[in-house]
Parts: sequence; C-alpha cells; structure tokens
Amino acid sequence: MLELTNATSLQRQRIEWLRKSWSVPELRGGKHAWFSLVKDTVDLIGSGQTKSLNASPDAQSWSLCANFLRWAGIAMNRSNILYLSDVGIKFNANPTEKQLADIIQSRLRLFGEALNILDSIPSTVEAVDDQLCKIYGLNWTNLHNTRKRMDWLEVLGLIEGVGNRKWGVTVAGTIALEEWHLIAPDVLENFDAEDVEITEPPEEIAMLLQNLTESPEAHLKRSTYNIWVPSPNRIDNLRAIIQTASERITKADLFSFIEKEFGLKLGSIDSMLPFLKASGLLEEVGRGVYVATAAARAWLETGNDFDFIRILHANIRFVGELVEVAKNSILRNDVYSQAKQYGINTDKARWIIGFLLEAGLLEEPQYLHLKATPTGVRLASSLPLADKPAEKQCVRESISMSDTGKNAINLLAEEMEQILECLVRSSCDPTADNMISGAAFEEAIARTFRFMGFDSKRISGSGDTDVIIRWRDNDGTSFIAIIDGKSKSSGQVSHSDISDVAIETHKDINNANFVGIIGPGFSGDTIKNHARKKEFALITVEQLCTITRAYESIGLSLQEISLAFKVPDGLSQLDELIASKQRELEVATAVISKINQEQETMGGLSPRDLFLILRDTSLSPSLKELISAAEYLSKPEIGVLYVTDKTQDPKNTIYMLGDAKTIANRLRALATIINNAICK
Repeated sequence: MLELTNATSLQRQRIEWLRKSWSVPELRGGKHAWFSLVKDTVDLIGSGQTKSLNASPDAQSWSLCANFLRWAGIAMNRSNILYLSDVGIKFNANPTEKQLADIIQSRLRLFGEALNILDSIPSTVEAVDDQLCKIYGLNWTNLHNTRKRMDWLEVLGLIEGVGNRKWGVTVAGTIALEEWHLIAPDVLENFDAEDVEITEPPEEIAMLLQNLTESPEAHLKRSTYNIWVPSPNRIDNLRAIIQTASERITKADLFSFIEKEFGLKLGSIDSMLPFLKASGLLEEVGRGVYVATAAARAWLETGNDFDFIRILHANIRFVGELVEVAKNSILRNDVYSQAKQYGINTDKARWIIGFLLEAGLLEEPQYLHLKATPTGVRLASSLPLADKPAEKQCVRESISMSDTGKNAINLLAEEMEQILECLVRSSCDPTADNMISGAAFEEAIARTFRFMGFDSKRISGSGDTDVIIRWRDNDGTSFIAIIDGKSKSSGQVSHSDISDVAIETHKDINNANFVGIIGPGFSGDTIKNHARKKEFALITVEQLCTITRAYESIGLSLQEISLAFKVPDGLSQLDELIASKQRELEVATAVISKINQEQETMGGLSPRDLFLILRDTSLSPSLKELISAAEYLSKPEIGVLYVTDKTQDPKNTIYMLGDAKTIANRLRALATIINNAICK
C-alpha cells in the first residue's frame, strides 16, 4: 500500500467520520443479552434456518434485531429475507465480542473515542459525556448518546465498573485502542466551512472525463455490469488488488493473491473480474494476462479516493448522477427508483452508494436516508453527468397499436413507460390530474394491469373496491383480485390508512380470491404483520413497475404475475421467477453470440464447447443451462440454431446459426400480428 500524505490522512479521517452514523439501532431486552442475541441470530441466518423477517414468533423483536444487523453491515435484506454479508460470514465463523466491537467501531461515531477518554482516567457516564461534548464540540442535551456507547463498551468487555459509579478500561479495551484508528478532534474543526480539498485529476483520468464531455453519446456506453468487491473498506481493497496488477500478472497469480489476502473462494473472485474490467481498472493484454489501466495506475500514484470515483463515473452509470440526486436528503428507496431510470438495479445502486459513502461524498443524516456532503456536491459539479431521463406527462389514452413492424413494438414499450410514469407520479400525489383524491392513482393501477393482459377495471365509489382484476390460469380456472390503491403524499402507507373491515366486505361483494393493497411504500411492522395475518398482499409501486417491465421484457404469464397476490411469500417467488427467466435469456444471448462468432472457423459448437468458452465470463453458465438453451433455440418454432451433428450425449451435439436476421424478422412480424390483433 502506498504511504499517505498528511493531507490525504486528514481527508481519510474526515471521510471516515462522514461514513459513520451518530446512533446505533436498539435491541430488545437487557443489555447483557445483546451479544448473545446478535450471535444467535447471525448463526440462525448463516445456517439457513430463517425464512423471512416475519418468520419469527415475535416478529417485532426479529425486526429490531434485523435493523441492527443491517446497520452493522452484518446482514443484507433481499426480498424480505436476510442473508449474511461478507462481514457477517466472517463474524459467524468466529463470533467474539472483540470482533463485534470492531464492527461497531467502524460504524458508530465516538465509540472508540469514548473508550479513549476512559483510558486516561476512570470516570462516570456524566464525566465521559462532558469530555466528549467539550472535545468534539457537541451539544448533546442528555446522557442517552454517551450511555448507549458505554453500554456497548461494557457488553463487549472493553470497560468494567471500578466503584463509585466509575468505569475503567479492561485489558481487552486497551488492546482495542491499540488497533483502532480514532478521529482526532482537530479533524472536525471548521469542518463544514473548510470542506475537503478537491485536487485536479491526473491527465489519464481527465481524458476519460473529457471524452464524456465531448461525446455525450459515450454516456450510453457506460456499463451496468454487476459490482462485487471484498468488504469492508472496499476502496482500499480495490486499491490493493489493482496495486498487485500494476505490472502484468497472470489470472492465476492475481486470483491467488486475492484468495490469500481476503480469504475468498475462487468462485467469488471470478465474479469480481468482469467488474474490474468494466470499471476501467483492469484490462486484459494477453490470454489470461492482466494489467492495471493507465487511469488506475494514475489513481495508485495519487492515492486519492476521488480519483477512483472519477474512474468509476467514467465507466459505470449513475455514479456522479447519484450524488446529484442526493443534493438534498433523500430516502434510499427514492434513490433506487431514480437508479432504475439509468439502467441500474437496486443491488448495483447499493454498491455505488457504498463507494460514495467511503469516499466521503455521501452521508447518512438519518437511518435509510442519504445526502450529498458539501464535498460530494462540489465533485459532482465537476463531472460530466448524463442527461436525466425525460419525465413524460401522464396520459390517459392508450397509444394505438395499429402500426406494423418494429414501430409497433417500440410503441408498446413507450406506452408501458407512460403508464408507469403516471403510476409513480400519482402514487405520491392524491390529486394528480386535478381528479378527486386517489382517482388518478386508481386509474393508473387499472391501466397497468390492463396493459399486462388482465381484465382490469376501476370501480371505486362508496361501498366497493378501488380496482378489480380478473384472469384465467393455464388450466382455465378463473380468478378475481380486488385492489385497494393508497396514494400518499408522504410516500408511506401506515396501518391507520387501512380498513380491514371494508376490504373484507369488498372481497365478499366481488367474490374475490385475492386482495392487494398498492401504495408508494409501507411503514412500520404493524401494517405488514396485520396484512400477513389477513392475507392481504402489500405491493409497492416500485414492485409493480418491476413486474410490469418484466412482463414486457421476458413475457410473464398472467398466472406467474398473480403470484404477487399470494401471501406470505408470493412476491419473493415472483422475484426468483423473474431472475430465472432473465438468466435464461442471458444464456440464450451468449449461445447465439458465441456460435455466430466462432462457427466460421470452428464449423459449429456443442454445449460442451460453449461451456469451455464461457466459463471464465461473468455469466459462467452451467453445462445444463447451455444444453437447455441450445435445444430450445433449435426447436422448429424458433429455428435460430440447427443441428449439424446429433449425438447420444446432448452436450456433444453440434449446432450452427441459421439465417438469424430472417428468423428475427419472422418472429417480430408474428409478434406484431399478435399485438395488432389483441389491441384492435
């Protein structure tokens, strides 16, 4: 690692301060049970014994513990199911008090600093609080903040009572202080006024940014690849990896270094390689030989995290744009919604947020909120940003589908986006389009389901549901769902907004099989637990948009979409189904592309050939997936591939690409005929 200058060291301390939070989420029960609660919960998650945040007999306690684990970076929430992060996996392997103390120190402001005060002289809580406020210029009006820090220090064995209400540092506490990096008081002097200095980028990085300025179309080439880096301290970890590749290095040697340095499995390392290349940090200069790019080497020389962010912005979408979006405090969910307009999904947006937090360009003013720091605003203003996706007016009339060819399909996608724009906007504006409260949102919900092929009508009015939808499953069985639409300017629907008596009445009136409540978001555990008990599906507008786009892009059936109404895990099942179908399309794309590239020289490829070619890519499909894709694409009704040498073992059957353009035109024409027929 490069040695840092004093200025860079000062910047690092300021960035670390910004990355940390002021408070730690509460845990239920007496403080002496906290460590056991965390350890046992992590063990449950790691062993796969937990199913969802609502799976515990005491869902509220489970949710509180989940909040702490997410805050600490130990666990991640995916579709309401908790998974251990890299930090969590490491803790679970050796769940010691010291390791949890290290985690809290990396997340909580003035945790180690409070311990340092006690190291000077045993003191009471009041005395420690007085010293913290005096040294760091705080205006805390009560002892709660200091007491919470000292409670955790006690629980984790770093301090102990020494009599007269005073606390002293234990041997474990002394060891921790020797290892921890504390924030010096002078780092915070005139913090807001001085801000962090932003130096000019090196020439190699400036050229990347200049290209975006001079060629706006270059923004479209910025990648949306998956992001994966060893945690925590991701930027520092990336720096260590790129430093190893500052001179040419074989893939085997690079992987060996990463495996030993970070204790990762080869599969995890392999999934990181595409990001290292897509982010402009690494390039392949020979078969299986890699080297840091010129821009990456320039970053290594400066040691400046801002230069890393500049490289990332030049190569990955929604980096500087994210800072711009967070100029004012904004909910994370709102950031995720904006990210999707740039082609970045929620998981990738979380990674970008993590980089920006580490670089001190974002901060978390409160739980689940983000805000650009003054430094972040200044840096973003110096970056060439992509144009914000145009906001379209909410339209009430459906676009005609009478056009033919490509235009009809393009118009279908345009219609969908207009419908979803209206859905999102009206969900937080009850009087949208100057209609009565909630009417525009209800109509947008009805149009969304109608677009997906449901028999969908807005009913509303006194004594009945807002929207009713009907469909038939593949076996011809009829189903009905009623939908209660909740447009809230606050963006959150709470338990008090729902009348379960009215909903049950509406369900009986319409002889409905399912109930859905759709809103911009749902706050608190009460509404979620109650809805689960009543079997009311809570569907956010973001989730409905994702489902609608998946319907258009991968062809979900009505039966598959209806999983969203099944409680408790229908939405999770639908998420998995969408991911599976998207994966199938990605594998099919890779098969067609590779056969097209290689058949002229190789005369056709088998699934086994494709497996050997694609196994080192980010997709890394299995042999079973490749066999399935090839067999599907060679079916007579598709005909993109044809068999030239059929063998008993399907993995060795040779395929070649047919007249792909003609076949694509035929399938497109068929799609147009169907669209025209159903839209007349």
